[in-house]
Amino acid sequence: MIDSGVYIGTDFEMVVTQKYVITFRRNIPSDNLEARLFRRTDEGFSCIGICQSAPLETEQYRPPACWRTAFVYQDEILAVCSRYQKGQESRMDRPPVYLKEEDEQIKGYIGSPLPLIYGSGQIEIRFEDGTVYPAALEEKFTEESLRPALPELCDGNIGECLRLWNMGIREEFFDYRGIPTFMGVTINTEKHMYIFELTPDSIYCRAARFVATDRGVVFNQNFRQGFEAYMIKDNREAAMPLPVDESLFSAEACVWNSRSVYWSVFDYKEEEIVLHGCQGDVYHWKKPERA
Repeated sequence: MIDSGVYIGTDFEMVVTQKYVITFRRNIPSDNLEARLFRRTDEGFSCIGICQSAPLETEQYRPPACWRTAFVYQDEILAVCSRYQKGQESRMDRPPVYLKEEDEQIKGYIGSPLPLIYGSGQIEIRFEDGTVYPAALEEKFTEESLRPALPELCDGNIGECLRLWNMGIREEFFDYRGIPTFMGVTINTEKHMYIFELTPDSIYCRAARFVATDRGVVFNQNFRQGFEAYMIKDNREAAMPLPVDESLFSAEACVWNSRSVYWSVFDYKEEEIVLHGCQGDVYHWKKPERA
């Protein structure tokens, strides 16, 4: 049994819980980035979702030339290849246009096992294409430690509340053909924030570090698939402490500093902290209910 936790390597990252595993990898031979979602079964972990983007990219703001996705919606596998239509203007305020078609090859990954070899604090993943990814245990947790006791909010512990309220595992749903339908999971630890979400119309898979202070949250993505797709050049950076410059928190808006974004506290009350997001968004971090 592999320990629950975060495992990080040069071209790889994985978060493991008792029920779900998310893997993120850079596949150099195939020139793509990939995220997969696995769910535990009686036989081990089985793939229920996959997202590939090509070509490989380490920089932000560049839409991929190709997306390939497969996911299980209401016991039906939807597998799609989306190719970027040339000649269009690339704009951050408008999603690019892709031509979509069915993709039987990517569909074949659904149901595949998690190809894991592991020792104490060190694991290897050997994928079907023969690529092998070593990774070290960077953060260990339990299901219980991801559901910490929740302090009462006051002036002196905003950062602690932001960190502890954010932690946990949440299954995500959307309305599909009039039925609430599973689309992925969010897994937030003390140091990292993970998402794997796929719908027929949207993609959001990411791995990120974060730090919470009394002035707000610093958020730094090392892997992202969404409007853009990238993985930083050496993913071992994600195991390092995230630097924080308190002077960059702004009472007016979010602030970017290289890959780090500063979400500043705008307001708070007993069970909610409001943060300045980007592009005018406001984020409401609510005190969760613990069963």
